[in-house]
Amino acid sequence: MCGILGSLGHPPPEPELFGQMLDTLAHRGPDGRGVRTLAGGAARFGHRRLAIIDVSQDGAQPIGNEDGTVWLTYNGEIYNHRELRDELMQRGHRFASRTDSEVIVHAYEEWGEACLARLRGIFAFGLWDDARRSLLLARDPLGVKPLYYAHYGDRFTFASQPKAILADPAFPRAIDSHGLRDFLAYGYVPHARSAFAGMAKLPAGHLATFREGRLTLQRYWHLDCADSITNPQQAIEELQDGIAHAIRSQLVADVPVGFFLSGGIDSSLLVAMAQSQLPALRSFTVGFEETGSDERGYARLVAEHFATQHFESVVVQRDIRQRLHEMQEHFDEPFDPTAPIPFLEVARLARQNGTVVALGGDGADEMFAGYLRYDDFDRPDWIPDGTSSNLWRHLRRCNLLGPRRSAPGDLSRYFHYEGCLDTQGLRAVLAPGLLDRLDDSYESAMQRFYRPDLPAVSAARYLDANLFMIDQVLCKVDRASMAHGVEVRVPFLDPDLVRLAFRIPLALHYRSGERKALFKRIAERYLPAQVVTSRKKGFSSPLEKWFDAGHQPWMCELTEHGLLVQYELLRPDWSHRLESVPTAQGSIGKRARWLILTAELWARRWIAGQAPSSNESFDQATVAPFDNNALPLPT
Repeated sequence: MCGILGSLGHPPPEPELFGQMLDTLAHRGPDGRGVRTLAGGAARFGHRRLAIIDVSQDGAQPIGNEDGTVWLTYNGEIYNHRELRDELMQRGHRFASRTDSEVIVHAYEEWGEACLARLRGIFAFGLWDDARRSLLLARDPLGVKPLYYAHYGDRFTFASQPKAILADPAFPRAIDSHGLRDFLAYGYVPHARSAFAGMAKLPAGHLATFREGRLTLQRYWHLDCADSITNPQQAIEELQDGIAHAIRSQLVADVPVGFFLSGGIDSSLLVAMAQSQLPALRSFTVGFEETGSDERGYARLVAEHFATQHFESVVVQRDIRQRLHEMQEHFDEPFDPTAPIPFLEVARLARQNGTVVALGGDGADEMFAGYLRYDDFDRPDWIPDGTSSNLWRHLRRCNLLGPRRSAPGDLSRYFHYEGCLDTQGLRAVLAPGLLDRLDDSYESAMQRFYRPDLPAVSAARYLDANLFMIDQVLCKVDRASMAHGVEVRVPFLDPDLVRLAFRIPLALHYRSGERKALFKRIAERYLPAQVVTSRKKGFSSPLEKWFDAGHQPWMCELTEHGLLVQYELLRPDWSHRLESVPTAQGSIGKRARWLILTAELWARRWIAGQAPSSNESFDQATVAPFDNNALPLPT
């Protein structure tokens, strides 16, 4: 993985400034740095390299073709680059390196934008075509790798993370009203939006062309739901072959490879199926002092079973303030801290022990119907908890009832499993002026991917795969791992495997109401029984308990008179009003306070420009200019 940056303009950033922008991404690419001026001085490409394949200088970027008419800056890995190289060589292309990046350059020469359909991997890149005087941006089908862009003044800039764009003084730092609203609803900023006004994400599976000052977006990859494999045994065998192929292809690297091992069925199966491919396996896990959240024992069981070289670390409550500040530094956008905190630690552990590439089990729950919430979502809402629910579940497991069909109200029901503040909660905390500027609902992101024609759990899987997985799960994976210069690969999200998983009907994945039914049949061939049947939480933290452990005064001090209140984005009495919202009681209310704290720390760091520091006091005089036509300045 790497950090990429590009800017077109009249003029683009001066070389010294461009270098400063690029170096904000140094953590993503500590092994090399390259800059190229293009288009007669009207464009610049930059690259920070994390050397994985062909670690020689031949793999340095930006990289071009033989005559210098096509240039690329690229982040990711193309797992079928060897096969594509052979095909391109047969067509007359000449290569100067063994890198996958050069394969993209020649693939574009041969097939143009259609080359994207041939790339099997995870990627985000910018490509300059001098003959057409155009810029091509592209992001992999499942959005494993991020790509942000902004068009401001006479300048168009793209980068792996917002911080590189923010380093350009010409970009006006301002909070996007919709982005802040969506963050408080979901715990992340979904789909194409960012938390910064005037900046956007290129959505997963999309390409964009910038030519003559105009940007055009196009979706090149779609996830279809076609129930074409109905035989259970055929489905098991094809899934096993697909998983094995994905793991085998993603073990290719010229540096050490390890595994992020939570001890659950997903990451454990990766270790088991990779055992025959690697002479020695490395595994990494993280735990907590709180016994209810610490699941290192499961990981140790798997590590001992497969004789891995196993490493552990513990996240402790007293470090929470430091880790929240660290999170803002690496994530650039507000993000629910529950999952990133342990993931940052496991990535640090891997890098500290000489491992640059790690495989993780992310995506398996979406692909194979594994989330616990699917059990409740499958139950008709007119069946109450208790005896009636238990009877319904019994009939479901006896295969006397099939999957529930989608019904009116499912979208709101789906939101309450992973969402935080709904309409009532948002109106309680957001300032009236901000609410007046909103021109859509927080549900808009979900509505984009909602499929009421599918069975209820299939509709939830489809939503998860297009929204929660991309903007929460994979964003967490990318930011936390790249903070420590570690590339995380996700075999369960190989595009061919994803297509296969969604060709299998829900009745097989969720047979008789058993989550991951097919996946478990495969896992039983490789794993100890107690690993297959255990209920795992993955790498998540006990933030709710920590909130009750003396941190509330600190949080109140920061948020109740903080930057978000000063800029009239939050109501001054938001905390009191939140207590009166029925849907924001208990764990939701506690989570909402964590999100608001996170947003406050983020705004201080990336809007006000407050330098990273352990000093948590806020001096209003340090606030940077806050220029946004959509937001009122404080009086």
